[in-house]
Amino acid sequence: MNRAWLTLALMSALFFVITAATFTSLGLALPAMSQELHWSWSEAGIGYSLLAVCCGLTSYAPAALIRRVGVRANFLIGAAVMAAGFACLAYADGLGLYLAGAALAGLGFTLLATVPGTYLLTRLFERPGFAFGLYFTVGGLGGVAGPQLYQWIAGPDQAWREFWIIAGLATVLASVVAALFCDTASDVARSGERDPDISTSHWTVAQVLRSPQFVLIAAAYAGFLICDVSTNYASTPHLMQQGIAADTSADLLSAFAFLNAVSRLAGGLLTGFARPHTLLATALAFLAMGMTALAFGHGQVALLVYVVGIGIGSGMTFFASTILLLDYFGRKPNLELFSIVNLISTVGAAAPWAAGMTRDHTGSFAPFFLLLAFLMLVLALAALFLKTPRDKL
Repeated sequence: MNRAWLTLALMSALFFVITAATFTSLGLALPAMSQELHWSWSEAGIGYSLLAVCCGLTSYAPAALIRRVGVRANFLIGAAVMAAGFACLAYADGLGLYLAGAALAGLGFTLLATVPGTYLLTRLFERPGFAFGLYFTVGGLGGVAGPQLYQWIAGPDQAWREFWIIAGLATVLASVVAALFCDTASDVARSGERDPDISTSHWTVAQVLRSPQFVLIAAAYAGFLICDVSTNYASTPHLMQQGIAADTSADLLSAFAFLNAVSRLAGGLLTGFARPHTLLATALAFLAMGMTALAFGHGQVALLVYVVGIGIGSGMTFFASTILLLDYFGRKPNLELFSIVNLISTVGAAAPWAAGMTRDHTGSFAPFFLLLAFLMLVLALAALFLKTPRDKL
């Protein structure tokens, strides 16, 4: 097998495993953990927030490690961090180990997932659009599979300690295999850029950060994450308030997660037919439509629009903003730039708090959803008129 495609397969498998083993699984394990260890819901929620915050705040760590010690060492360090994190979760006997495990899992996710993944794919594929789409899709499917894997491994007895041990072993194994067999030496840009859509200008990170194009890309990336977090956190209680059964809401979340994953691959396929900034504008418009439908969430049509809008909008925004960052500013600074975009997106961790405050003061999550819809529409209009940066600032 071509080493580029082998690397894509290994990175996709690692992304799938680590996604399935962290965010979606922790949400399912928390009720059993809280009951056994006598935590309040606010105490249990701190760990989930810590997982997300640490994942965002440490986004620059893999870029620094890769530049200093290389990709393989970064993967091995990530494997060690995840081993420690899952061990803390598996043997938690109080809040201390639980919070330490959540924080380490957040750091490990950063070291092993999208930042090193996109870095390698950028170096290995002359036209990385399809590779990005496939990689993001397989990783997203980990979020779909995570709840099912937890139920299968933990079983009716909710054996969460056994689940964390198995999840840790699977993550470490996938990380070590990636470290051993990924192609970390090749760089398709050494002999000149062959993709006409990717910039060959010698941008520095400081120059990019001052460009309006980067500001919009970062805002779009943060925006889809805020919509994702808000949907996962607040859609079920909001829809129940509208008279929708909890199991129906859970099914809608699964459908949303599936569409989110599949639309990333669709983005990779569509790059041959539509410009990435057009895809980004369309995706953001879908998000605006989906958040509006969720705000008025009752009736089959509204629920369908909610799932399709947020599912496709989130996945496509993820893909389009990532590929635009590469196209506009080139391969060389992409590792640092993608890390910074992920760092900026940490603002999404405040979404549950803001949504909860809205519900407390107005009696409904709807005003918060409508505010997000308006912001996504503004970003969509800006993206529609986005121009390729011509001159370095």
